[in-house]
Amino acid sequence: MTDPRILVIGDSYMSADVFTSAFTARGLKADAATLTLADATWPTGAIREFEGDPAEVAKLAAGYDVVAFHAAPVTAEVIEALPELKLLGCARGGPVNVDVAAAKARNVRVTTTPGKNAEAVADLTIGFLISLVRNVPASLRDVDDRVAQGLPLAESTFEGARWFGREIAGTRLGLIGYGNVARLVAARAHALGATVIAYDPFVDPSTVTDTTIVSELDALLAGSDVVSVHARATAENRHMIGAAQIATMPAGSFLINTARESLVDEQAMLDALTRGHLSGVALDVNEPDGPWRELVAQPNVILTPHLAGATHETLARGADMLAAEIQAFRDGADLRWER
Repeated sequence: MTDPRILVIGDSYMSADVFTSAFTARGLKADAATLTLADATWPTGAIREFEGDPAEVAKLAAGYDVVAFHAAPVTAEVIEALPELKLLGCARGGPVNVDVAAAKARNVRVTTTPGKNAEAVADLTIGFLISLVRNVPASLRDVDDRVAQGLPLAESTFEGARWFGREIAGTRLGLIGYGNVARLVAARAHALGATVIAYDPFVDPSTVTDTTIVSELDALLAGSDVVSVHARATAENRHMIGAAQIATMPAGSFLINTARESLVDEQAMLDALTRGHLSGVALDVNEPDGPWRELVAQPNVILTPHLAGATHETLARGADMLAAEIQAFRDGADLRWER
């Protein structure tokens, strides 16, 4: 086909420059625009987790065959207003800000960038793992308290006796879900000497050679010192880690969630923390209506603002993945990540 007219739309998270650099490197010519409305909204309905005004997107994308973006809202109305549109490239693992059904109804193809942030999320997960088993959260709060009280910081080796932890070598790490991120976590954990097991009913154990796949979630929970959640969130697995599952974990174990907030019942987790059944938790995601104020107050909790995938490499990787897809589209080849 003739070269398609391509527009890239930047936002406050992923700039247009990131897109254009990747597209230029692959010999693709693209016009660039940036959303002027940067207030994030989280509505219910066909799309969510977007940034910007659908009317602005429709205006910017008029006349283009291909539109590449990260957070732009692409509603049914936007798609209907763009009769020339043939391909939407969304630089996310799941195109939650695109009305995919409306796109298909108008023969507009949709492609995404699954796994673009897997390396970054795996890195943070290992960082959480080390921090939890070495009592870093509580020790850092102790430093903050000393500074607030005008006390000198500890210099003696004997002060460390308050924060005895454990080494990664020999630690039993249980991974719930064994997709892109979990496999990278497993490789990193193996290199540090951990014993790794995983639970994923959608993975054939015979295809995995470096990690033991268990057939029951309870078996993983009971046999892990640290449990890290990496499952894909669905309506069916909401709160798959609840009070009963946490009770199955050994006393003094740890819980990490860098996947989706809906997978863990945070009230049950908080209860287990305050009872001492859990020795610590690390969350990069949390339920908006969960007990986050109480969680933040716990000395053995790490709570970060959904930054697991926020690296420059993640952005560049996502842009390059979309550029490769648009190349394939231009050349009449199959799209690797089409929805």
